[in-house]
Amino acid sequence: MLPRAKPVYENCSVLDVSGKLLFRAGRKKLDWYLSRNLAREIDETTIQLTFQNKGVGRSKEPFYLQDMRNACVVCSSTENLTMHHVVPYQYRQYMAEEIKSHSSFDLLPVCTGCHDRYERHANELKRHLAECFEAPFAGIGWIDRPDVGKAGKAAAALLSKNPRIPRARLDDLGEVVWRVAVDRVALFSDETRRWIETCRDAADVCANETLLHELCAMEVRVAGPDFRSHGEMVVGTVLRGQRLPQMCAACRELVDGGIPALVVCWRRHFVEHAHPAYLPDHWMSEYAVLNK
Repeated sequence: MLPRAKPVYENCSVLDVSGKLLFRAGRKKLDWYLSRNLAREIDETTIQLTFQNKGVGRSKEPFYLQDMRNACVVCSSTENLTMHHVVPYQYRQYMAEEIKSHSSFDLLPVCTGCHDRYERHANELKRHLAECFEAPFAGIGWIDRPDVGKAGKAAAALLSKNPRIPRARLDDLGEVVWRVAVDRVALFSDETRRWIETCRDAADVCANETLLHELCAMEVRVAGPDFRSHGEMVVGTVLRGQRLPQMCAACRELVDGGIPALVVCWRRHFVEHAHPAYLPDHWMSEYAVLNK
């Protein structure tokens, strides 16, 4: 994973009309309020709302009010930081909004070295979930397009302009490209589709290098209309509270505990395998998952 170009935490402050700290945010959030005349700027990192907010924000949650260090929570390095998703996005994206609204709690700065070391352990857990939840890591519902793959290889050979390829072989490659260009015309760009419609034979098609490049870039395996990702299948099974026969005892307990249990599972896993020694104050694996 590449390091971030800007700090993980900008530690800006949003105050209510009385001057009480509601929550911390990034500069983008401050600009959102200011651009709508919903706040006035106190200084470069602080704004005060100009309306009476309905709730109390994060004012009763110390974790969200503190200044955060832009340093790896594992080794304390301030270099090459990434934003680590403690609960991988491939699962969290399928959770309810009331869960995702707490997502910033599970975003922590981790340097690239510590991140890569931990990801090896995270992948082991994902493989375990794939087995217990009958949720292949690659997902299900893929559609293979072998003709596209064959034509892509033919197009690459034609683009190589290799003088050692016999004329007869070039003609065969052209026919392969021609058939797919006609049969799969919808896969090409608008301009290339118009070109294909004017072509009379393989020679015409193969004269268009843009078409050949597009064909080389086409995916041989694509998600079908019934595609379901690994994360969607795991979260769906948890939401249904469905115990599967092959599940281990820990995964059965996870299903019984619902989505909060899945979130806590990933938090505990991060603590047990990354050994973060510099977690923010008030961060804990069992911190409330749902907004109260």
